[in-house]
Amino acid sequence: MSEASHLTPDESPACLEDALETIRALRRDNERLEQRAETAEADARAFRELAEHIHEVFWMTNALGDKLIYISPAYEAIWGQTCQSLYSDPGRRLAWVHDDDRERVLKAFKRDAREGRYDETYRITRPDGEIRWIRDRAWRVYDDEQALYRLAGFANDITNEIADNDQRAELGDRLAVRERFSLFAAIGAGVAHDIGQPLTAARTQLARTHHAGRHSGATWYDAVLQADDEIERASTIVRHLRDYARHGQPSIDWHQLDRMLAEVQRLYDSALRRERIQLRLHIADEAAEKQIAVDRIFLQQILRNLIQNAIDALLMADTPDHQRRIDVSVRLPDPYHVEICVSDNGTGIEDGIDAFAAFDSTKLDGLGLGLHISRSLARSHGGDLEISRAVEPGMQTKFVLNLPCDGRSAPRIPPAGDISVADALGA
Repeated sequence: MSEASHLTPDESPACLEDALETIRALRRDNERLEQRAETAEADARAFRELAEHIHEVFWMTNALGDKLIYISPAYEAIWGQTCQSLYSDPGRRLAWVHDDDRERVLKAFKRDAREGRYDETYRITRPDGEIRWIRDRAWRVYDDEQALYRLAGFANDITNEIADNDQRAELGDRLAVRERFSLFAAIGAGVAHDIGQPLTAARTQLARTHHAGRHSGATWYDAVLQADDEIERASTIVRHLRDYARHGQPSIDWHQLDRMLAEVQRLYDSALRRERIQLRLHIADEAAEKQIAVDRIFLQQILRNLIQNAIDALLMADTPDHQRRIDVSVRLPDPYHVEICVSDNGTGIEDGIDAFAAFDSTKLDGLGLGLHISRSLARSHGGDLEISRAVEPGMQTKFVLNLPCDGRSAPRIPPAGDISVADALGA
C-alpha cells in the first residue's frame, strides 16, 4: 500500500505542503514499481536466454496439464515440430509418443504429474520417421498462497545414451559368453585332473576294502562309504559343469559356511596326515554359523585348489615336517561379505609371477589352471580371489577369497588378459 493511499480521488490537500508530500509519496511508489518492472523484465530476459539455449525442452502448463503456458525452442529440434503448432494444440505434446509407449505415458502423466512423481522414459516418432528416446519429468509450481497453479518439467533427448547403454549391454553379454568359453576351455584341459582326484581316492578306498575283506573287522564298510562319497562328488562336479555351460550362472543356494569348510578339511585329512602338515582352521565367531548364498561345489573347488597348492608348495620347500603349516581363516569384514584366507609357509611366489595366468605353472606336472579357474569361479559369484602381500609372520603366501554373503553382487567382467577359446585350444 502506497504512502499516499490515505487520499481518495474526491479529497483535496489541506495545504500546499500536504500536496507536495503526496506528490513525493506517489513518486516513490512509482520508482518502486519501475524497479520491480525492471527486475521482472531482467528475470524474464534471463529465463528466455536460458530456455532458448539449453538442449533440453523446458515446458510449463496449467495445474491440470491441459493448457500449455510455455515450450522452449529445443522442442523443434528434438520433436521436429514447431512450437506454434503445440501452442495451437497442447494435446499434441504427447501425441507423438510411440504407439507402444503412448498409453503408459498418458496414464502416468495424469496419475503422477500433479503429485510431482512424473518421470517417464519413452520413444517419440518424428514426422521424418526417426525414433528418439525421451526422458520426461515434471514438478509442481505453487503460488504465493502455496496453492498449485502450474506444472513444469524438462524433456531430455537420451537417444545417444540409450544407444551407448545398448552397446555396453551387448559388450557385457559378449564378454560374459567369452568368459564362459574361456573358463570351459581351461576346465576342459584340466577336467581330467579335477575329476581324477575323487576317482583316484575312490579307487584307493576300494583297494582298502579289498584288502580288509581278507581280514576280520568292519573297516571295509567305512572304506566303501568313502569311496561312494568320492564317486558321487565326481558326478556332482560333472553336473555342475553341465549346468554352468547351459545357464552361465552358478547354482546358488544357502549353505552354512563352517560345514562346507569342514567337508573340505575332511577331504584332505588323510593327505595332510601323510605329509605331516598341520592345517589350522580359524572361524571368527560372527562367521561360525553364517549362512551364505553360494554354489557349494564351486566354493569347495576353489578351496580345494588353494589347499592343494599350499600342500604342493610345502612339499617343494625345505620346511621341516613338524613346521609345515596351512592356515585357513574366515571372517566377515562387513555384514555383506565373507573373507576366506588360505596361507602357507611353503616356497612362496616370486615377484613378477602372475599366479593366475592360465597354462603357466611352476610344477613339473602342473597345468597352471587351478588358480585361473578358481578366480573365474569366484568372479562368477560376484567376488574375487587375490594374492595378499600382508602375510602373517612365518608364512610365505596368502590368498584372499572375497564373496558376497547373499549372492546378489553382479558377476565381474573378466579382465582383458583372460584367455580366449582360441588361445585355450591352441588355435
